[in-house]
Amino acid sequence: MKGCLTKKLVFREVSGCLVEKPECSYARKFGFSFVCLHPDHQKFHVHVSGVMSRIEANERYEELRVKRHDEFIAGLDEEGRRYFCHKTDFHGQPLSE
Repeated sequence: MKGCLTKKLVFREVSGCLVEKPECSYARKFGFSFVCLHPDHQKFHVHVSGVMSRIEANERYEELRVKRHDEFIAGLDEEGRRYFCHKTDFHGQPLSE
């Protein structure tokens, strides 16, 4: 699993994947992020290997999520962008600014 980088998540069974375009068989899409389902995923945590701090890992995970979201929105037609960019709360009510 050379090149794998993960970050600790709330769930012990998975870690957050910090690879920009993961191609390994253990990476699974989760919203606009990826999680790692490798049995030894904790060995790839960036703070364990000293590659980056937990704060930097959190920032990287969020940066990748936002980038993937923006790419998704950019790939939509006008109607799709209008639909997915309409901000509502849990009950479908418009969000107040």
